[in-house]
Amino acid sequence: MAHEEVLDDYLAWELCKQRGLQEKIIEGCSDAEKVSEILDNVKREYREKDYDRMEKVDKLRELDSNPDYRSEIFEDCSWVKETVKVEELGTTLPRAGDLPPEVISGSLSEVVKFVKNADPEEYRSVKYINNLKEWPQVLDEFLPWVVTPGKRPGKRKRMNQVHGEKAWDIADTWGMINDGNHRTIAKVLVGDLKEIECYVGRR
Repeated sequence: MAHEEVLDDYLAWELCKQRGLQEKIIEGCSDAEKVSEILDNVKREYREKDYDRMEKVDKLRELDSNPDYRSEIFEDCSWVKETVKVEELGTTLPRAGDLPPEVISGSLSEVVKFVKNADPEEYRSVKYINNLKEWPQVLDEFLPWVVTPGKRPGKRKRMNQVHGEKAWDIADTWGMINDGNHRTIAKVLVGDLKEIECYVGRR
């Protein structure tokens, strides 16, 4: 798969967030027409821009909250679309929204189990994930980025910096979600999935 397709999906989602789609979902929006309108308008306008590759990378740097890191991941990996076992993945470290660090240091399967039983009033991320479950068109439209090898144990220093010194028990998974934690968890919960389609970047 061309790198551009991976980047196209990523940029379209970031532009949807810029239009307020993510916030509407967090707030529990039930207006399917409004959600579809945002999706359709963003995709149409993005196609009309007809960005070249360098313009897309520049757009990533403009939209992403950690542009140097994200652009480096994009450039350093060879990307393909694959179906991956949920149990072989881990979430982003040192943070995945406001989910507890002790939870996200485990495998994605363990995180899914926690979210399934957690109180949405206690965790904004759980509320967001539960609301995302109502929007299959969003979950199907934007696939997560997964990077392999995951190298999650190498994140121990960052976990200590962000969450305090601790003997973190970090699952050493085949791959690590680089973008799309919440969407991935929601999609797994909706379909009780054992596998999930992703854009896989190999270092």
